[in-house]
Amino acid sequence: MRRIQKRALAVALLVAAVLAMTALYAARWAVHGGEWAGFPSNGDAFIAGRIRAGTVRDRDGEVLYAVRDGEGRYAQDESVRRASLHIIGDRAGFIGSGALFHYAGTILGYDPVNGLYSADGTGGVLTLSVDAGAQRAAWEALDGRNGAVAVINYVTGEVVCSVSSPAFDPEDPPETAPDDTSGIYMNRPLSAVYTPGSVFKLVTLAAAIENIEDVFDRDFHCSGSMEVGGGRVTCTHAHGDMKLEDALALSCNCTFGQLALELGGETLQKYADQYGLTQRQSVDGLHTAVGRFDAGAEGSLNLAWSGAGQYHDLVNPMAMARFVAAIANSGDAPDLTMVKKTALLGLSGEHIMNAATADKIAQIMDYAVRRTYGPENFPGLALRAKSGTAEVGTDKPNAWFVGFIQDPEHPYAFAVCVENAGFGFSQAAPVANAVLQAAVR
Repeated sequence: MRRIQKRALAVALLVAAVLAMTALYAARWAVHGGEWAGFPSNGDAFIAGRIRAGTVRDRDGEVLYAVRDGEGRYAQDESVRRASLHIIGDRAGFIGSGALFHYAGTILGYDPVNGLYSADGTGGVLTLSVDAGAQRAAWEALDGRNGAVAVINYVTGEVVCSVSSPAFDPEDPPETAPDDTSGIYMNRPLSAVYTPGSVFKLVTLAAAIENIEDVFDRDFHCSGSMEVGGGRVTCTHAHGDMKLEDALALSCNCTFGQLALELGGETLQKYADQYGLTQRQSVDGLHTAVGRFDAGAEGSLNLAWSGAGQYHDLVNPMAMARFVAAIANSGDAPDLTMVKKTALLGLSGEHIMNAATADKIAQIMDYAVRRTYGPENFPGLALRAKSGTAEVGTDKPNAWFVGFIQDPEHPYAFAVCVENAGFGFSQAAPVANAVLQAAVR
């Protein structure tokens, strides 16, 4: 009898193990089946490395890529094709972050019941969150200059615009190897990092608000330069006496260098980390490049410059857009996605900033627009913004402009970086305005 009981127990354990493994496989199949089916080596999904069915549309239904009669074709408008190259991908597969690779299962029309089968053979439809009009506007505003444009919905986390330049027309690709050094295959909003310049002062500002008790009551003075540790922090000109909000609006390096020295490198490092600027961010599993903050020794010139966004500071454009999205959203940074959301249910994100701090920074960014940038340069947009001019060791600095629209109907945060272009406001702000005007239309 005991032998029978032991055998029965062994059989029961074996059956339980089989059922558990079957359940685990079924769960993994439900979650990852689309990835498996859309693997480039699957001959039922790809022909000679090219996806064999499906359509990719923008958020309003404009076709960005479609396979018809076995041939994949990109958007009709050449500017849209070039602007969307890095989010769609090229036919040769050199751009690994493109939708043709990353969302292949959805494009092919995979579902757990029917697999890749579709009655008419046209595959599925992937609706991206990007706006083709905003993509076109960003590409044309960059006007051949290298750079990155990222616009996100700070409530839903949807990426409304993601443009990388240089690019090429995917209908007429260059005859270059995948190790091309011109940068045409790099998805800059995701994979590039840049010296931030004065847009990093938003981080220093947040740290000062929360750690220097009388910071709004103080009078700061700028004579055009400040001696620190045998070197000098310089401004474009002497700003004179000012309050903190004026120091941000005037982008005073001396004031923010002084704040950095008072706060200390450890505190600034904590805030840069907390705001996600030194860590990988995810866009549907695609990761951004990692930023960097090196404070320099306490009391040093390097520490002062790091608080003004120079020294070794580096940030990724999409991570910067997420950071300013948190300022717009009372401290909540949304999870980012390239796929259009069909409902507002299940929104998720991360609370990275004290709500009172975020709201105060938003007010100061509004003041910066009214005092320095001019609302008339952004007609119809309730803009909150900060410019940056990042010295990078060349004749012309990188130009930055970041911020958001305070508008519940168009909750867009943005980051624009134009490489080796000049001053942030004069070079990057017009790009931001062109993209935002197109997005709100």
